[in-house]
Amino acid sequence: MNFKPSGINHITIRVNRIDRSEEFYGKVLGFELVRKMGQSMAVYKIGKEDTLVIVEAETSYDPNSRDFRVDHIGFYLDSAEQVDEMASYLRNQEVTILSGPANRKKGRFVFASDPDGNLIEFFHEQ
Repeated sequence: MNFKPSGINHITIRVNRIDRSEEFYGKVLGFELVRKMGQSMAVYKIGKEDTLVIVEAETSYDPNSRDFRVDHIGFYLDSAEQVDEMASYLRNQEVTILSGPANRKKGRFVFASDPDGNLIEFFHEQ
């Protein structure tokens, strides 16, 4: 397969305290808040089309927890068909598919992992 994503759409990071991170990314760095998703997720616009997603870690209630990390990287694909083609290609290359391909409200996605277990999303949004 000739994989050529049209860009990195987003990077998702886990944080221990969403309120503290919203203060940092929104007020200190001045990133534009695009949307809140519940109490534990915020999406910030970076540049023209890219986004940074912050998600509060599941263990944030534990003061000893340090569950912060890059959660995943999302690559744009040009069509829903390309998402399916990518999933087939990855399977043929013996890459672990973790979720999908499947539809979501505004498109289609597949999640896979790289050799070190980093989560990568390939998706198309309508």
